[in-house]
Amino acid sequence: MDARHRLGYFLEYLLVRIIHGTLSALPRPAGSVLGRVLGRLIGGLFPSRTRLAVSNMTQAFPDASPVQIRRWAAEGWESLGQAAWEFARFGASEKKYLEFVKLEGVEHIRTSYRKGKGAILFTAHYTNWELTSGMVALSGCPVGVIARRMKNPYVNDFLTRLRSRLQVRVFMHKQAVQESIRWLKKGNLLGVLFDQRITDGGVSVPFFGRPAHTTTLPALLALRLGCPLHPVHCWREDDRLRIHIGPPVDVSGLRPVEEDIRRLTERLNGVVEEWVRRRPPMWLWIHNRWK
Repeated sequence: MDARHRLGYFLEYLLVRIIHGTLSALPRPAGSVLGRVLGRLIGGLFPSRTRLAVSNMTQAFPDASPVQIRRWAAEGWESLGQAAWEFARFGASEKKYLEFVKLEGVEHIRTSYRKGKGAILFTAHYTNWELTSGMVALSGCPVGVIARRMKNPYVNDFLTRLRSRLQVRVFMHKQAVQESIRWLKKGNLLGVLFDQRITDGGVSVPFFGRPAHTTTLPALLALRLGCPLHPVHCWREDDRLRIHIGPPVDVSGLRPVEEDIRRLTERLNGVVEEWVRRRPPMWLWIHNRWK
């Protein structure tokens, strides 16, 4: 990395620290309101992303009116801004976190954890995915997550520290497979964001009726290692976050072969699609999922 890039990354890092510090100091409801405003402002700075979101939602919801689609796109930016405030404010201490986030279905993962084979928690870029793993970790079960390394090393290290505050282990995606296998074989829990487009490996399976290149990692690990596979997602309700953990996905009759891994991956895509259909603005439509 040359000096010019290092300086640019450092200035970007300082801006992130300033925004994070400002948001972390704001109580409810001011922080929630400012977060939504910040999200709208950021959306205005990236009109191409807004157009992408509108295009994606138009194809996913052909019966929705253009007015409704534009409203959802704006609410999506607001949700991202609000998530940034929530992450800054309530990830700062366990006490604040527990007051703000309600966890449902924890008995499912505790049952799986006691079996000692590890468990996979698959989720999506939906509402506030950053706080989901922390809440599960506070339930008393060791949790690791797979994260994509950011180009800016200073910001990457800062976010990794933030994610680790609530006892969450972070695996960078390039080394994720082997580290994940070792982690699961110790009987721990592994969180996987399932809805990102990938460039290497994976399979093309339907998502909102269109082929989407999708990682097979959750299905592959579950079928090869015999560990349970739990759906986890969160949403906002009554000015709080609710995180729901579902019972294990039924994988009876499936084997760790290519056809069954693909079949299970398609089923998991269907679960994420069901979440998104319930609350369309809460998903990350600005990501080019179908490229």
